[in-house]
Amino acid sequence: MTSISMSREVEVGPMFKSTAEASTKEECVTATVAHISEGKSLVLLQVNCRSICNKILEFWNLIDTYNPVVVIGTESWLSEEINNAEVFRDNYITFRRDRYSRGGGVFICVKNYIDCRVL
Repeated sequence: MTSISMSREVEVGPMFKSTAEASTKEECVTATVAHISEGKSLVLLQVNCRSICNKILEFWNLIDTYNPVVVIGTESWLSEEINNAEVFRDNYITFRRDRYSRGGGVFICVKNYIDCRVL
């Protein structure tokens, strides 16, 4: 039996604006703050995948259930041979940092209506 551990969903309120003070994060945070100021919750989902490749269905069931704006994944166990399209949907912008040995690796998926990029 495979499993994905998951933290509880987090709703961030108006005090999130304080993180925009950090100049290196300001560009990425601006769209999120606008999202919150429109009365929408920012839903974050953090998963410890322990190899996402053999749990893709379970992973996307979590995404469909919680509809997060941001997904943070650890222990993805992905390698550069695996294309984003094989694992992630196109309605998310995906940032990955794969590990070049067994285990490890992280990713961040952000809904594609949020303007974000690597700084």
